[in-house]
Amino acid sequence: MNDSVYGMNTESIRGELQRILASTDFEASERNRHFLRYVVEETLSGRAERIKAYTIATSVFGRDASFDAQVDSIVRIEAGRLRRALERYYLTAGRADGVRISIPRGGYVPVFEAGAGASSEARAGAPVAPSPAPAAGRRGCAILVRPFEEEGDHSSFPNFTRGLTRQVIVGLTRFTDLFVYGADTTFRPCGGGDGGEALDVDLLLTGGVTLSAGRFSLDVLLSDARSGRCIWGETFDRPLEPGEIARMRDEVANRIVQSLAQPYGVIFSARAREVEGKPPGSLTSYESVLRFYQYWRTYDRSLIRSVRDGLEQAIRRDPDYAEAFACLSLVHLDWLRFGHEPAATAGGLLKRARELGLRAVDLAPQCSRAHHALALACWFGGDVAAALAELRTGLSLNPNDTEIMSDLGLRHAVRMEWEEALPLLRDSYARNPAQPPNHRIGLALHHYMQGRYRDALAEMRRGTVRHVVQALVVVAAAAAQVGETAEASGAVQAILAIDPDYGDHVVEDLVGRNVHPDIIAAMLEGLRKAGLPGRDTGVARDRPDARRTLLRPQPAPIEIKASPAPRMSQ
Repeated sequence: MNDSVYGMNTESIRGELQRILASTDFEASERNRHFLRYVVEETLSGRAERIKAYTIATSVFGRDASFDAQVDSIVRIEAGRLRRALERYYLTAGRADGVRISIPRGGYVPVFEAGAGASSEARAGAPVAPSPAPAAGRRGCAILVRPFEEEGDHSSFPNFTRGLTRQVIVGLTRFTDLFVYGADTTFRPCGGGDGGEALDVDLLLTGGVTLSAGRFSLDVLLSDARSGRCIWGETFDRPLEPGEIARMRDEVANRIVQSLAQPYGVIFSARAREVEGKPPGSLTSYESVLRFYQYWRTYDRSLIRSVRDGLEQAIRRDPDYAEAFACLSLVHLDWLRFGHEPAATAGGLLKRARELGLRAVDLAPQCSRAHHALALACWFGGDVAAALAELRTGLSLNPNDTEIMSDLGLRHAVRMEWEEALPLLRDSYARNPAQPPNHRIGLALHHYMQGRYRDALAEMRRGTVRHVVQALVVVAAAAAQVGETAEASGAVQAILAIDPDYGDHVVEDLVGRNVHPDIIAAMLEGLRKAGLPGRDTGVARDRPDARRTLLRPQPAPIEIKASPAPRMSQ
């Protein structure tokens, strides 16, 4: 057994392990506590090379010898949860600990470093921590959260403001493309005063909390760290009741995080302007991801090739950038589901998308976007249960990611699982009205299936849908049902502009998207009224009044069966 690891005494490391496991601030399950103990002890015993997904699964999680990490993602998922629990511990109770234990992304072998409370001797023997100043080609945006200022009498709630600041920091760290620095950093923003080493941050978040009789108010401001330009500000006013303090504090913190860190939120909007007009070859890895989100907001078909090329360059340049792998996986899936390539290439696109999604999860098991990409690869591949499980995992990793929330709602909606779908969809748009409107299809389908065609059409009018055939299908069907013939005809023409033969394979397409047979039948009825020509709809192509004339004789009802391997999905 080694007496030291990374130049640190093994007993000091074991003492730190016991402190973590005994702390109420270490918010980990019993089996993840066992997970942490296992990897630390294996490393201290000189067996770090044995720490693999297989040995962890069989030694910690009770899996048998048939365990396959490609099929069962328990180790990746629980490792992500363990990493987050350690990060929270060192933000709170462990700030002054002499030893710091972490599990770097992309593996399971722990690393031991001297903490803030280490002696000078311990620091001399420990590896030097890298400077927190990001490199010039860094991924993501760096944000410093200043301690929120206190106004009014805080004597009754002395820790309220500190707890609110901490919850904002924790929420921001769940968005893996952000570098987040908290109030206790010893660094200062570049160009600022107050001494200390300069920290190259992009954004500065400040705020002030006022407590008064029965209420609290928070004014929060986001500014550019270099120019001082104010980018965003908001005031939150809430009741302050003793039994509701923690809930209201967390609700406000989550609102701040959602406003700032969503892919289509304040930070995205501020940074996205920097990549407009740049060719793929001149983009950094992070800018390639920003370009992806610009494309994904509308699915603009004219952008997908340049977005794909930029992300391909990003993963070659930065082979451990999980977010880029996840976004490239989603681009390959879009290439498949929106018909950018012939059907003959579908198998290769799906295989590549799944490989990229798995790589993203392996690199960053706590990255919600990685699980989102893998989920859609499973959905396209016909494994509905695995897709829903991955989406739920992504949402549990980052409850503030409303895009995953709404996508999970949409998947339930197309299967007519309304009790699961509607709360997710409604809550996602209530939390983030700025997110793309494509998932409103789920809400529109619910109205349509209840016979509320005008409500379905109103839902679809709330966003731009001109690049997505399946959204146009809902518009055409709903408009035809309420007699809006011009709108129905316009939607049909837009469908035909994207896929001139869509009327010949409506059923195949919707079955391939795991759409419930009852919804498919209802869409066919609406599309016949709208006049979409084709074999499935029975509307003739070769007559001037084809939008109103059915082929004779009318086709027998189409038997709709589930597809074992969907070709594509919305």
